[in-house]
Amino acid sequence: MLPCAALTQPVSIGIAGAVPISAHSQSYGQQCFTSQPALCGPNDLIARPFAAGPLVQARLPWNFSIEAGVLYQRFHRDISLPLTIGRAGYIQYGQRTGVSAGGWLFPLQLRYTFGHRRLRPFVNAGATLRHLGVFEGDGLRLDFGIPANTLQTAHFRIASGRDLDAAVTGGAGVLRRVGRVDLALEVRILHWTSTYYQPAQDQAMLVLSVTFPAQR
Repeated sequence: MLPCAALTQPVSIGIAGAVPISAHSQSYGQQCFTSQPALCGPNDLIARPFAAGPLVQARLPWNFSIEAGVLYQRFHRDISLPLTIGRAGYIQYGQRTGVSAGGWLFPLQLRYTFGHRRLRPFVNAGATLRHLGVFEGDGLRLDFGIPANTLQTAHFRIASGRDLDAAVTGGAGVLRRVGRVDLALEVRILHWTSTYYQPAQDQAMLVLSVTFPAQR
């Protein structure tokens, strides 16, 4: 049985920032949303190149620790769709818009740190959940009123249709103690279990975090 001191480990709080170091956009090609004259545009999904948020660490016995955090990231969609007539008389009018949404990443990882020096390597593994908000923005929609085939400004609001996506997550980095804080630089790999609204299924991020108090 572990002594009581080993069961009541210190907790650190901090902040983390992340930038992608792999592809963070996906192009689905161009389409024309009017024919006379031909007006065309892209269909892209882009993750903005920065995410940031708070984190908390709980130290465990034998150089292990568990880390949970929240990273906020913006996503952008360029949408160009032609006139489409579907079943039961459904009509998708031609449209062109750019919309943005906020995404919340929830990483939960188990970390093992090597040694007790000021400069220590570490590895971690766990999972990341993502909640993607509603995409909103202004654009143009083709109108078949009078005069015919005119473009009207419109506000677009598009829900992703899913509450959570999950990624298997792992990483490695180095931890540096500076006074009473720890600085950690990590390369983090995420493999998303779905490509739904994901710029890439496999992603790499460079994560810099600052936590207080420092591990001993």
